[in-house]
Amino acid sequence: MSHKYFDRDSSNWNILDFLNACDVEPFDNKIDVYLKSLEIIFDQELGTRREKAREHLDN
Repeated sequence: MSHKYFDRDSSNWNILDFLNACDVEPFDNKIDVYLKSLEIIFDQELGTRREKAREHLDN
């Protein structure tokens, strides 16, 4: 399951907002949650959310 941050509209996804919204510590774990969430969305969803996940993973 992806982090609750990604329940919002995919056009509003932003790594800085995610880092502020995510309460996981330490920082390395926070980045891991971010990347794994995007991978889950890319693997399990279609359309705009999938495209945005790929875009964020590629950058």
